[in-house]
Amino acid sequence: MTEEEKTNKIIFEFDISNVLDIVGKWFESKMIHYSDEMFSDYYEHVKRRILPGDSLNDYLLLRVNELIFKLLGDYHDKKKEAYKEVTEEEAELVPEWFLTERYTEIQEMFSSKFFKHTFTEVDIEYDSAMKMFGVTLHLEKEIDSTSYEILLNDVRSYLKNRITLLNFNQGKVLGPNILEITFGIDW
Repeated sequence: MTEEEKTNKIIFEFDISNVLDIVGKWFESKMIHYSDEMFSDYYEHVKRRILPGDSLNDYLLLRVNELIFKLLGDYHDKKKEAYKEVTEEEAELVPEWFLTERYTEIQEMFSSKFFKHTFTEVDIEYDSAMKMFGVTLHLEKEIDSTSYEILLNDVRSYLKNRITLLNFNQGKVLGPNILEITFGIDW
């Protein structure tokens, strides 16, 4: 590879020792006193999440694409008035890979052990006109107003503690054990 090719290429070196360092820094910043067993568990969790199919490069490329889409979206909102001949169609074409990742995030969210509720069914639909995901949750037990608020707070908290491009919009009760939650996408 020539020097010119090297300067025009982003190179990111990352190995298992970097993962160990990051996990250690995370515990340190949270001021958590951990055991070897706890560190090992968290370390293995990170390895599983960032090395899907043993392809860290594919995973990182996907995340970089998402971040660039978000960066450009934010920049465009600030700058579009500065250009006189900008025409935008009303409809935007959200890339399939972007939507697929959001579906996966939603499925992982409601299949995680984070929530105190048990879901018997989770239906996810994307509304391309509104750029929103509608999620219908069928709960094992009936839900009252207090449990409903706890669940919505759990959803907000879950999203707040994740690197995600999903935004909580609203939730509503459709029946005694059926809820609908809508999420916007940040891109």
